[in-house]
Amino acid sequence: MKILSIFRITSHKQHVEVDDTSTSPNKVSNQVLIFENQLPDEEMLKLFTKGTSVGTILVIDAFTKEPFNAFDTLTGSENDLHVLKLIKIEELNAVLCLPANFLTFYLGQNLTHIPKIFTIRVVTLSDRAHRGVYEDKSGPTIVKLVTDYFEINNKKAQVTSTIIPDNADELSLILEECKSAHTDVLITTGGTGIGQRDITVETVSEHIDKEIPGIMEMIRLKYGAQNPKALLSLGIAGTMNQTLVYTLPGSPQAVKEYLQEIFLTLDHLLYMIHGIDVH
Repeated sequence: MKILSIFRITSHKQHVEVDDTSTSPNKVSNQVLIFENQLPDEEMLKLFTKGTSVGTILVIDAFTKEPFNAFDTLTGSENDLHVLKLIKIEELNAVLCLPANFLTFYLGQNLTHIPKIFTIRVVTLSDRAHRGVYEDKSGPTIVKLVTDYFEINNKKAQVTSTIIPDNADELSLILEECKSAHTDVLITTGGTGIGQRDITVETVSEHIDKEIPGIMEMIRLKYGAQNPKALLSLGIAGTMNQTLVYTLPGSPQAVKEYLQEIFLTLDHLLYMIHGIDVH
């Protein structure tokens, strides 16, 4: 993709086409709108500047064939743009982005589209499955459902799975690894009951920054009305830096029920945890 035109939106809401634009934080907002192969007219510029005093619009020669998704990156020699969403204004296609650094755009500059690859960690906690006494079925069920979810939503995901014993130290190590690696989503299965070896919830609780109680409360009430045993799960959901953490029970059926509800808010939570408001 090559930049054809650049418009600067000043603090006085005037616009001029320029050869290059330095997006100083004192002069230009943190929103960038990239249009596909068409020059925005004055009314289009007014729509963009509505609610903000300044901004920058790039006009590029063509979009890549691969669809844009939130958290993708458009990168050039001196800049990175993080994609928020693909939008349509008066029948024109555009991509709304946030710059990642102090950047300068030039006419003729090439931008490369780098799709975001979401990282998902699945952890099964089970002494017997870890010893090979029986086959873990919950973990593979999560991997399949999560993989299908991201494929359906045209997002790329790298899903890895691990089986560990019901050991708080081993789980704590994985939690810290995910936090340091900025893993997008961590899902555990098993260890959410009241047994002496059920340590998942207590361990995760010590590592998360904020709990999201409504998700698990709703799931317990919904499925507990049909099966009272579902009310006994202590599973929690929460955030750990920029990682979403979910603790699921250790049965394939429960995993399916929980993920069905979790997927309803997952995309929105990914925006929220990164401080992005696109609505």
